[in-house]
Amino acid sequence: MSQAEEPRMRPLEEPRVSQAEESRMRPVEEPRVRRRVAELVSRATDGELEVEEIMAADCSLTALGVGSLAFLRLIDALEEEYGVQIDLAAPAGALDSLDEIVAHLGATR
Repeated sequence: MSQAEEPRMRPLEEPRVSQAEESRMRPVEEPRVRRRVAELVSRATDGELEVEEIMAADCSLTALGVGSLAFLRLIDALEEEYGVQIDLAAPAGALDSLDEIVAHLGATR
């Protein structure tokens, strides 16, 4: 076969993955994840809690004033963004702090 007849080799293409799949494939970078979760908490509370306030708090999210509706919004946002399933039947308070949520995200990846 002459060079003109040789089939052209195409470079391998990287498989395309969704944003949620890409997020699951990356290692958890705790400071970045901690800040992002604080942003999601702030959004879930309609901005009643500021990101910096959430990150600086040394108490549970409940003690900060995060109510049940905000927790449901937060769980939906976490499941969508990080591609995880959060068990609503888990013991009360199991994921009631920023650090507990970040640890849970790290353990489920």
